[in-house]
Amino acid sequence: MIAMAIALEPKLLIGDEPTTALDVTVQKQVMNLLADLQAETGMGMVLITHDLGVVADVADRAAIMYAGRIVETGQIRDVYDYPAHPYTQGLLNSIPSNVSSGKRLTPIVGSPPNLLALPTGCSFHPRCPFATEVCRTTVPPLREPVGWPPGHAAACHRTEEVLSHG
Repeated sequence: MIAMAIALEPKLLIGDEPTTALDVTVQKQVMNLLADLQAETGMGMVLITHDLGVVADVADRAAIMYAGRIVETGQIRDVYDYPAHPYTQGLLNSIPSNVSSGKRLTPIVGSPPNLLALPTGCSFHPRCPFATEVCRTTVPPLREPVGWPPGHAAACHRTEEVLSHG
């Protein structure tokens, strides 16, 4: 599939879950191959994945999506070190690590929304520990809070509180 995708020397390669169902060794080889191809050809690459480990290893920027909408975007280190949307925090808190060996994972409570009948306001509000009335009624805009690194934005009415509890 990768050979077919790059045969015409695209300027942009979009990989939708390129490492799903691969063991860790093969996954690393595929990602190294993609990184080498990107470096050699200068092509851009967009990876669509649920694997935050893959994202941390290969991406410069991330856009975290929930219910079809970008809820946070920024440089990888900024998003991982200072998650400003409750969904991003939930994703990062649910990753097992060798430091937290023996501890229970922290799941995101509730269930994902029905995409054909999204809740009003912020789609994450039924699962959000920070939700208030404004979250239930008004879709939050993607915004860069004052004092943040340029290009790091979150779609949350309570971003400052989320950051202070991170």
